[in-house]
Amino acid sequence: MKRILCAVFFVVLVSFGFAQELKFDGYVNSGLGLVMSNVSGVDPQVMTYGVDSERFIGRFRLNGAYTNADKSAGANFRLQVQGRGVAGETANSPSLAFGYGWIKPLDFLTVKAGLVDDSTWQTADFIFNDDLGEGAGMLVKLSPITGLDIGAGAYAASYRSGSNNNFLASGPLPESLNWNRIKYTLNLAYTMPDVFRVTLGGRSWNTAGGTAANGPDNSAKAFGEFRFLAVKDLTAVVVVAADNLYNDDSSRDFSKTGTIAVYETLAYKLSDLRFGLNAAQYKSNTANSDLALHFNPWVSYALFEGKIVPRLDAVYFMGGAKDGANYHRRAYAANYNADTYVITGRPSVKINIDSKTAFEAGDAVYYQKPAAGDSVLTNVFYVDLVIKF
Repeated sequence: MKRILCAVFFVVLVSFGFAQELKFDGYVNSGLGLVMSNVSGVDPQVMTYGVDSERFIGRFRLNGAYTNADKSAGANFRLQVQGRGVAGETANSPSLAFGYGWIKPLDFLTVKAGLVDDSTWQTADFIFNDDLGEGAGMLVKLSPITGLDIGAGAYAASYRSGSNNNFLASGPLPESLNWNRIKYTLNLAYTMPDVFRVTLGGRSWNTAGGTAANGPDNSAKAFGEFRFLAVKDLTAVVVVAADNLYNDDSSRDFSKTGTIAVYETLAYKLSDLRFGLNAAQYKSNTANSDLALHFNPWVSYALFEGKIVPRLDAVYFMGGAKDGANYHRRAYAANYNADTYVITGRPSVKINIDSKTAFEAGDAVYYQKPAAGDSVLTNVFYVDLVIKF
């Protein structure tokens, strides 16, 4: 692990040698939540809470970027303290979320190496919101014509897919590489401005995706995205994603353990009023094979020139449940059992102090019907603070 990190820092420092411009930014996100439930013997609990952090504790993030004078080389890094609150993951563990050097020898060619992160092919929907991740390795990006971006990557360790937390999903990096078992990615995106954008991506099966404690994410995946860009103030995105396409073990190939999901994000801005629908449909080839349906309508209204923004979210998820002890807005997972469901109501008010400081106060209510046993009602009163710098 130390040797790998030393190599990463060397790449970063080499790029720093060319650097003429340094920029920093970041933010802090945390707060307090009072969690209560109807489960016998479970007392109300006050916990740290972050709306944006995707886990219930919080996040500190510092981004840095160096670029040389002619913008042909540079480096980017992210230092992060992330409260994850998930079994097997150290809460509030500081980490180098990513750190890589990059060169641009030609106008249409960019090469990144190190702990790579790149959002070029990230989808714009609310739920999937991913590009299948990068990691420790190398990415080559080609932009041969305006609007077209092609990327190929190879990674010895993977970022967990479907998360904005930017932590490596693997344990110690290998001292030697098995080239048949690392993660390979291939992505393509084409944008016709003010008309549409199409993105396609996939990754190979690999063993770079994680330890059992962190939750392995080493399956072969593919996705496609379509964005409609022709109507001002309208967001319209559809993503189709397939998982477990193949594996080294025939008992875990797509016909036995594969899943496919369709994600839709629709939103419209009408003056100070905004409203939308985030939806998903999930199908699995596992023992639990019922169709899972996720619907999340929401509405918000900006008052006093956007200083105060009340919002209401509702969720109905048949064949799914709230994701463990997480209470962020994406905290749901399909279990492909039509006998289960979760219903959520979430009124909130966001107060924008200025362009870099905001409070959010809300009440998230979760009603969960499991396949067996009593239903669970959970109520979370929270106050959240985000400070950007």
